[in-house]
Amino acid sequence: MGGSGRGSLVIRLVGLLVSVAALWVVLHSVDLAASATVLSNANPVPLAACLAVIATQVTLRAVRWRLLLPPPRSGGSIKVRRIVPVLLVGYLGNAVLPARLGEPIRAYLVARREDLDAVEAFGSVVLERVVDTATLAVVAFVAAVAVNAPSWIVQATGVAAIAGTGVTVALVVIGPGRMVLLTRRVVAHLPFATRAEPILKRMDAFARGIDRPSRSSAMVVAVVVSATTWMLDATTFWLVASSIGVQVSPAAALLIGAVTVLGTALPSAPGYVGTFELAAATTAQALGVAAVPAFALAVLAHVMTVLPAAGGGAISMVAMNARLGRLATDAAGAERAIADTATQP
Repeated sequence: MGGSGRGSLVIRLVGLLVSVAALWVVLHSVDLAASATVLSNANPVPLAACLAVIATQVTLRAVRWRLLLPPPRSGGSIKVRRIVPVLLVGYLGNAVLPARLGEPIRAYLVARREDLDAVEAFGSVVLERVVDTATLAVVAFVAAVAVNAPSWIVQATGVAAIAGTGVTVALVVIGPGRMVLLTRRVVAHLPFATRAEPILKRMDAFARGIDRPSRSSAMVVAVVVSATTWMLDATTFWLVASSIGVQVSPAAALLIGAVTVLGTALPSAPGYVGTFELAAATTAQALGVAAVPAFALAVLAHVMTVLPAAGGGAISMVAMNARLGRLATDAAGAERAIADTATQP
């Protein structure tokens, strides 16, 4: 097995262990029978409204991705309605496959379907994740201050907001290519420089894929769209809380959702099992929600935010006559090929 294969296996094992540990912590700190009772009494009306909110989110995220994607090599532009099913397939991949494999899958799929440059397609996904996470960190910090959250939440979100904003500004002002060059110069003086080369090659490839001046203005618009989608995400958490009788303010719902999503950045099992529940329940309890309804909120929010999008991805797969396993293999191969050619003259 090659180095990349061993690395992938390690990530999967670490993710599984993290999920198991998170689940153990959550399940041993709550009355499961009482939580099940709360869930069984959930009002379906707010949950039905969640579906409309999620559909709007997906559409806006497709619009955002379209802003960052390169134009087709054959000319013209990509319609949002063609990006939506590809995005949903990516969500399905994240829900059922380890290590967020849905991200390279959707990059590979959109490049194949729309005749795009593969390097730029993969780079657009990286850029989108950076912009989205940075925006979320800022939103989380603002929400934490607004609800007078515990100091550890304010401090953690503040650090994330500063880091995310710094990276985003650097991408716009300095440019990804120069950032990778600076990183190479720093790493060259470190003892693990040789081992870091595969990672640096991937950074080279993705920098080449997003290093277009025209993307700077698109990134500004993408930040605005991202902020809007996170407001909608907060609406989902607020509706889920309402369905089980938990009273939280919109700002508190925003903070719960933001910390939960940031928590899913940790390695975990497919579908963020365990890490999602731990982050959501812990944040809700820190804001004054009792343990039982906090856990019920976490479970129901997880179901409502993952299953509809994953279901849409499954339907899209059938419509495309595609197989997720095959797409994962092809996407991994395309990603390796990009990395292997990144430093070639």
